[in-house]
Amino acid sequence: MAPDGDTAPVDWQARKAELDRLHREVRIARTPSLLASWTLGWFRPPRAAVGEPPPRVGRGQVAITFGGHATALIRYAGLTIGVDPMLGRWVGGVHRAVEPGLAPGDLADVGLVLISHAHGDHLHLPTLAHVPRSATVIVPPGAAARVSPLGFARVIELRAGSDLALDGVRVAAVPLHHGDDELAVGNAYAVAGDGPSVFVCGDSGYGPSFADAGRVHAPDLALLPIGGFLPRSFRARHMSPLDALYAFEDLRARLMIPIHHGAFALSYERLGEPVRWLAELSRERGLEAHVRVLGPGESELFSAPRGTGRAVVPEGEDGEAGPGAVAEEATPLKTGPWAAVRAA
Repeated sequence: MAPDGDTAPVDWQARKAELDRLHREVRIARTPSLLASWTLGWFRPPRAAVGEPPPRVGRGQVAITFGGHATALIRYAGLTIGVDPMLGRWVGGVHRAVEPGLAPGDLADVGLVLISHAHGDHLHLPTLAHVPRSATVIVPPGAAARVSPLGFARVIELRAGSDLALDGVRVAAVPLHHGDDELAVGNAYAVAGDGPSVFVCGDSGYGPSFADAGRVHAPDLALLPIGGFLPRSFRARHMSPLDALYAFEDLRARLMIPIHHGAFALSYERLGEPVRWLAELSRERGLEAHVRVLGPGESELFSAPRGTGRAVVPEGEDGEAGPGAVAEEATPLKTGPWAAVRAA
């Protein structure tokens, strides 16, 4: 890990070479046949999701709800943001293993949608049809024509390096490393509102854009994908848990929430392996306080006290700071962890 306050450029190629070496040394439980796995999945009903009610969000707060796969809700007091909303049961011939953690009605107050890229497990028109037509939808270049027929108020193609503001929230587009074909080219997004800032990456391999985004945005929370990495050649387009931890450090973020795992068997690692390996890596590297795994439908609420920069406190009674309050200015990873307020 980089020393606190170190802003030296990240040699991402050296880190990539290190990651390649480390991946050759690790063993991951894998399915012997994807076809057999898919066939069995056709006859198995999806497991139930958590389905807890989302927390109320006040000023200076942000709530994250994991919807399963790469779907998430980012909720500030004045705006609900849907990320890659996909509540369908199928991706091609692959059946969903766990029910979505969101229902169509949970999208009723979404005012902004962020689409990472145009693959069907991220840009899912049947799910987008449940989003209010008053919403603004941000897509990468070339994807607006796929969404516009649904009749949203605004569909905006946002190029990497560009940003826009909506209802007190600013969104900046960051390039992905997911491939060069028309459907794969896309964006990650740095989101800043009245509360902790959020970096969300629907799908990507490890690359230099994470360090670039860390220097510019230094987000508080990072939603990073951890599934779809076997065989190893898949890592050109997808991150493993180890890749994601390196990206998390490059981002200079405070807390990582893993996404893009557990719902669809799209690669050879077993569905539970990404979360199992991430937990193992977190223990080995002393990062347990900086990683929060949410089940589908589970939410977490984060708060920042006024006048203290990016530090976060847990709430006590009557909205006062709890006994574990962190009141100093935020510093890079390796200092005190973010404090989470569990949804009631």
